[in-house]
Amino acid sequence: MNGAYANSRIILKTLLNAFFSLEIEGAENLPKKGPFIVASNHVSHVDPIVVGVACNTSQIAFMAKRELFDMPILGPWIKAVGCISVERNSGSSGSLKKAVQKLKDGGAIGIFPEGRRSPDGSLKKPEPGIGLLAAKSGAPIIPIYVSGTAKVMPKGQKIPKPYKIKARIGKIVDISQRSGLSGKREAYEFIGEKAIAAIAALKNE
Repeated sequence: MNGAYANSRIILKTLLNAFFSLEIEGAENLPKKGPFIVASNHVSHVDPIVVGVACNTSQIAFMAKRELFDMPILGPWIKAVGCISVERNSGSSGSLKKAVQKLKDGGAIGIFPEGRRSPDGSLKKPEPGIGLLAAKSGAPIIPIYVSGTAKVMPKGQKIPKPYKIKARIGKIVDISQRSGLSGKREAYEFIGEKAIAAIAALKNE
């Protein structure tokens, strides 16, 4: 972990424990080192922080929308902790190539398969990005289900409210059956659906 990431993680973990009674389950399912892909549900701006704190074995490079990089304070910080910029309206092939290369170099990527925050907490259809990352890099997918963040900071709210947060980490998603599919698109969709199903299973535990 670089200095900015390691220091941020210590501070944020302290805050999450103090104000939101953060509970982490299944930490033993995390690989000891990369490459791996962390796939989580997404309902709040707090989710990346929770996932980053929960994943204590590697520095997680999150895929983040380009607009965030231009914001005062937040922009320089997310650059410093290694987030990867994603251009939503002009395609994201460059961002995905960077993420694939990072995985091939032994890094870890954080992604929200749905692509954006869910307004009602239900899991939505996955975007093809996670399928592409897993197929091209060969990195395993680790599912995570985060709960409580919708109460802490729902969409549209600026100031977080105290509420218990839990991160449940699952076992590696089995995507071995993708080898029997004929096309890349089919394979990407299959991987994305398997990732969402694994997150949903954690939600229902």
